[in-house]
Amino acid sequence: MINFRLSLRKLFSNTKFLIAFSIVVAFIFWIVVALEYAPVIENEIKDIPVEIDMNNSVPDKLGLQIFGQSEFTISITVKGNRYIVGGDLLTADDFEAEAQTAYVDSAGLHSLIIKVTAKDANAEYEIVSKSADYLEVYFDKYAEKEIAVKPRIVTELESIVEDDYLFDEADIIYSTKTVKISGAQQQVEAVSAAYAEAEIRNPLTEITTVDSQIVLESNGKSLTQSYVKINGNESLTVPINLPVYKVMSVTPKVSFKNSPAEYIGKPLSYTVSPSQIRVGILQTGETNIDTLNVGSIDFSEISPTNSSFTFSTDEIENVKILNGTKLFRVEIDTSALSSKSFSVDKSAVNVIGANNSIKNIDYSSIQSINVVGKTDTLASLKSSNIEASIDLSKATLNKGKNTVPVNVSIKNSDSCWVFGAYSVTVTVQ
Repeated sequence: MINFRLSLRKLFSNTKFLIAFSIVVAFIFWIVVALEYAPVIENEIKDIPVEIDMNNSVPDKLGLQIFGQSEFTISITVKGNRYIVGGDLLTADDFEAEAQTAYVDSAGLHSLIIKVTAKDANAEYEIVSKSADYLEVYFDKYAEKEIAVKPRIVTELESIVEDDYLFDEADIIYSTKTVKISGAQQQVEAVSAAYAEAEIRNPLTEITTVDSQIVLESNGKSLTQSYVKINGNESLTVPINLPVYKVMSVTPKVSFKNSPAEYIGKPLSYTVSPSQIRVGILQTGETNIDTLNVGSIDFSEISPTNSSFTFSTDEIENVKILNGTKLFRVEIDTSALSSKSFSVDKSAVNVIGANNSIKNIDYSSIQSINVVGKTDTLASLKSSNIEASIDLSKATLNKGKNTVPVNVSIKNSDSCWVFGAYSVTVTVQ
């Protein structure tokens, strides 16, 4: 016993031991005090997901769905001992937040009560407040419909084009003619119009493509698109083309087809009425013209007795007629021309693609071929100058009588042409 007391006395006489012993005792004392007398604090827990369980819920049984925002988070404040709730000891994963749907029994915007609980049923802290007590959630049945799209310019038209240029909203070219509206039934049914709405920032001097936003309206008023989608998207942008026309005065003209060699570089003289016209020419770049082609005339249609032609302004593409003209009248000068009839011997007709199914070819219709030209040139022509060919390989032949076109031409002449169209009757057995 005496030795044990001497050993303890010697041990406590050691300075290093006393320091270590003091530290251990102080730590144990601090733990005891911290656990027994720890301060109560409050701490905020953020970003707790709020669950809206629709399975077998009242709105689910009524066929209602959630539209608009469907994901929510909430923050709470908890109260407890520092060593339980302090710092990062608690996170969003320690809690469950649920929005109650028991009272949702109709379409529309509803306030859902939020209930937050700790996942640990024996948690030694309490939830003292929430950042929100309710969620505003929109419920409705699903619906969809297709609606026509119209283009609309929101810029003042006077500022869109410069002087001597013309733009008309009615001319806008666009490919998205309809869109599908889907989502909350009440809002889908309320949509009465859809517009491809574009804003023009710079004056237009040529055809321009711009992006336009699809805007929905209900009885002339903009519709909030919170609960509907357009072609499956929250928003939709589509391109539209804005045709711009340059206003100018031009001289109408015509072109000729199948011209004899002599008239290719120097066509027949003609007049067009009206002889001058004010038009808008579609601008696809730098365009500055003084003539306008109003139509094309085939030489096979021209003869001394057939020299007047008319062309409708509706058939002229990329041009706006600005003075109300509906027709152009063309008079060809045929005073130096005459016509003469020639017959074609059937032995001189080249038949292509004939076979054993051909029973007969009636050549009577080509016994009188009308040729037009200058009088002295016609006088030197003979029937042997007239060539005819029939291509049966390209014709659709049925059993019985068939009408097949004949290609009639003039050889050894650069100034005469065949007037009219000819055909023969082919009988198939």
